[in-house]
Amino acid sequence: GGGGGAAPPPIKSFKDMRLPPAVLEHLKARKILKPTPIQIQGLPAVLSGRDLIGIAFTGSGKTLAFTLPLVMFAADEERRLP
Repeated sequence: GGGGGAAPPPIKSFKDMRLPPAVLEHLKARKILKPTPIQIQGLPAVLSGRDLIGIAFTGSGKTLAFTLPLVMFAADEERRLP
C-alpha cells in the first residue's frame, strides 16, 4: 500500500467503480444504491492499492469503504486457486 503522488479521483457510483455484478446486486438488495461521501473518496483509493485513513461519523459508510476491497481481493485470490 501507500505510495505518493496524486490520489485517484472520486467515483460517484458503484457501477463506475467497476465492482463485480454480484457485488452490485448484493448492494442493491440491501438498498445501498449510491456511495456515501467517504466511499466516493475512499473506495477508489483503497481499490487502487493506496493506504487510507478515514474519519467520519458513525453510519457514514466507513466500514464498507475498507471491507469491500478486502472481500474483492479475497474473491480474486480464490479464483486463482488451482
